[in-house]
Amino acid sequence: MGYIKVPLFLDNIGTLSAAILGGYLPGVIVGYLTNIINSTLTDLTNSYYAGISVLIAVAGAFFARRGYFNSFRKALITIPVFALLGGGIGSILTYCIYGFGVGEGISAPFVKNLLEQGTLNVFWAQLISDMIIDFIDKALTVFGVLIFLRIIPENFSKTLMLTDWKQTPLNLNERINARQTKTRQLPLRTKITLMIAVIMIFVAFVTTAISYVLYVKFAMSVPGISVVQAHMEGISFIAKILSLFLGFFIFILTLCLWLSNYHLTYPIAAMSFASEDFAYNSEEDIEIGLERMKSLEIATGDEIENLYKSLTHTISQTVNYIDDVQKKGEEIAHMQNGLIYIMADLVESRDKCTGDHVRKTAEYVKLILQLLKENNLFPDMLTEEYIQDVCSSAPLHDVGKIKVSDVILNKPGKLTDEEFEIMKSHTLAGKEVIESAMQLTTDPGYLKEASNLATFHHEKWNGTGYPMGLKAEEIPLSARIMAVSDVFDALVSKRSYKEPFSFEKAMDIIREGAGTHFDPIIADVFVNNAARVKKVFDDHARRF
Repeated sequence: MGYIKVPLFLDNIGTLSAAILGGYLPGVIVGYLTNIINSTLTDLTNSYYAGISVLIAVAGAFFARRGYFNSFRKALITIPVFALLGGGIGSILTYCIYGFGVGEGISAPFVKNLLEQGTLNVFWAQLISDMIIDFIDKALTVFGVLIFLRIIPENFSKTLMLTDWKQTPLNLNERINARQTKTRQLPLRTKITLMIAVIMIFVAFVTTAISYVLYVKFAMSVPGISVVQAHMEGISFIAKILSLFLGFFIFILTLCLWLSNYHLTYPIAAMSFASEDFAYNSEEDIEIGLERMKSLEIATGDEIENLYKSLTHTISQTVNYIDDVQKKGEEIAHMQNGLIYIMADLVESRDKCTGDHVRKTAEYVKLILQLLKENNLFPDMLTEEYIQDVCSSAPLHDVGKIKVSDVILNKPGKLTDEEFEIMKSHTLAGKEVIESAMQLTTDPGYLKEASNLATFHHEKWNGTGYPMGLKAEEIPLSARIMAVSDVFDALVSKRSYKEPFSFEKAMDIIREGAGTHFDPIIADVFVNNAARVKKVFDDHARRF
């Protein structure tokens, strides 16, 4: 670059291009080998600056990964960093290598000019000169690299990234998450880094210390060399050794981290992510989770692959087991519901005038629950589990009638006061029956709502009902729903002591009872959806 009177190398264009396109390892390899090859072909001192080129490669890959070279403006930010690495650290290295004197490099003429002015010492003259020259050098280097990146096709440039996937490749975000995985102690990647660093630093320290002692002894044995000069030469020697070690250290560390990423970190992290995301919410989620694990296709050829195969097999077996358990659970639930209706039918068969009352009230309860859910009423209560429990237990609301005499149940006329008191006892009798069943299991499940329904379905909103005289929201929600269903079906059904009311008349009675007999919200929802209630009514009328 003599025609512009500035001594520039532009020797980092290849290093920076390799780092941007290929990643950390290719950049480090190119930066390191460039200096080593140059030292064998031209000047041996080039090998001392291999560490600087390697640091520039690492910085270049770092900036590239964060998109700094995707725009000219962001690329400008990288120039001072590269200049600091090449000019700043390089200047300090030059200062130490040449025994705290002026180096013999391209900046030497500038340093001597600054020293002649008498305002700066050797160190600052060397640093300022190197920084100015390197800033220009790195600016032209970055511009050259940007031009090169714009010339090569984008699809081709994507193929230049050096990888060694032993599994289905992870995207950028997944790779970042893999390297930032939270662990109870140090992550595996950090342990590997520390282990390599500690070993190499220990080796470097021991080697440098021994070399320094031997070098100083040798220097002192040379005639005409003083002790001070010998130690100065020794420090220069240490600087050369450490500069050579720095480049080699970063090269080895980068290689080991690159290999550990693709052979350890990424496969293990991928298995961890797939396992963490494994969901048991539904059969579809389970299948998706299993397929996600299988899609990793980890093939490291070592213990990691064996672990992956074992984990995949275990999950597959677990999925099959869960599927079997779900099928058994569905069979048990189906059988359980069947037994509930059998028990309800046994009770109902003793009451000659109910006319399939159990099934019809259960349908009305189910409809009211749907309507409340659709209108976002009682959202804290109406969970899917709660709705299922109430629907399952609705047929048991009159189970206490099993303890009431057939004579009273089937009396064609009006009950006496004494007989009515006995009839009212079916609520508490039902509670006793269901609580006895609850004591036989550790998980009462739907039986809790069955108890509420059996005990409180004759309570009234204004507190005049039985058996406890509860009022308003003291009455469980399920019992308030059953109250509407139970009374409505009794009104539209034929009994031995009365003819059925018309659908319209029954709806009027429910409307009139809102706020006195019935929860006004539930009664309003029921009456305001007369068409859907009528459909349930008609379906049962055709069947029975």
